[in-house]
Amino acid sequence: MILVIPVGMFIVFRQISTQKGIRVELMETKAEMDGTMVELLGGIETIRTLDSAQAEGGRIEARSEQLRKKEMRHHRAMAFYDCLKFVNEAVFSVLVIGISVVLASQRVITVGTVLTAYLCFTQLTGPLRELHRILDEFSECIVLADDYFRMVELPLDFSYQPQASGPAGRLEGNGIEVCCADFSYPEKPEEKILQGITLSIRPGAFIGIAGPSGCGKSTLIKMLDKLEQAQGEIRLGGVELSRLSRQELAENVALVPQTPFLVADTVYNNICYGMKRQVSAEEVRDAARKANIAADIEKLPGGYAFVLSEGGTNLSGGQRQRIALARVFLRKPKILILDEATSALDNTSEKYIQSEIEKMKEACGTTVISIAHRLTTLQNCDEIIVIDKGRIVQRGAFQELAATPGIFRDMALGIIK
Repeated sequence: MILVIPVGMFIVFRQISTQKGIRVELMETKAEMDGTMVELLGGIETIRTLDSAQAEGGRIEARSEQLRKKEMRHHRAMAFYDCLKFVNEAVFSVLVIGISVVLASQRVITVGTVLTAYLCFTQLTGPLRELHRILDEFSECIVLADDYFRMVELPLDFSYQPQASGPAGRLEGNGIEVCCADFSYPEKPEEKILQGITLSIRPGAFIGIAGPSGCGKSTLIKMLDKLEQAQGEIRLGGVELSRLSRQELAENVALVPQTPFLVADTVYNNICYGMKRQVSAEEVRDAARKANIAADIEKLPGGYAFVLSEGGTNLSGGQRQRIALARVFLRKPKILILDEATSALDNTSEKYIQSEIEKMKEACGTTVISIAHRLTTLQNCDEIIVIDKGRIVQRGAFQELAATPGIFRDMALGIIK
């Protein structure tokens, strides 16, 4: 009766040790499958356009087959170990009864002792079976717990970390100072994305940033909004960027990316997204009008109550950008950063929105920084900064740079003819 316990425990611990690896593989494979499906749903129009549904179906089928094989391998192993547990109980059950009967026939023990031994054994195997189940489930939970703790131990986003050098600062002004700023990714510290960036932007200025693709323009503006951690000194409104909390930056700095972020909610809530105060319907309509999207919204079923799909895919690219720009007019930030924010707009809408941004700049003293590949967008800038290979190589007004040999003139040549 006692021997059934160590043999059963050996089987279950062997089961746990051999199946831990495949349980991790199954979890990771399922996560990859989920990621692939989300990726495909996001590109469903491209898949239809290129008629690649069969190819993608084949890719999913191949991954599904790999997952099925791993699942079957795991289930076969689990069935094998469950069989061993049953055989263990059956063998010792037969031995207990057989030995008891033999001893009783030789009058070593009484017939009643045979029944007692059998009842004791059955009372022992029930809890042992339950212990096997608990240990197996515990092993599976450990796999999930390890994954959870790996996520918990990920370092906190540096822009949310408490300030070690004292209390958080408050952004009062809207000037920008950058001194000897460098940036490189932690994975490749030797490759400088930005190097030696030094610039001063006066409050209320309209600054354009131009340069070839991959030169570091987007990295620079992310650095200014504390989305990338750079070396060097950066001040917004006279306050060290490191002392500005994420909340303080969100209240005073607005960054509009080329691909806007929209949620599966009403148009109204998407325009109000991120606002910490109550916003009136009139304010939302005014912001939409300034972003030249009000007429489009009113044509939608339900108007401002129209529900967007995930990512706003039931709107055009230009409409999505204009909703993101409406947030700017609602927020009226001290510093506005535009990263190709009007790239999907037609010339008429772009000029109208630029006019409204300039009105907001004059009324609120907003400092505007704009990145654009379409250089006509930068014609009204107070100054244009040209970046190449992570360095500032040219600075000046549009006409001045267009007349000076260099990268900017090469980029603008087709415009100024």
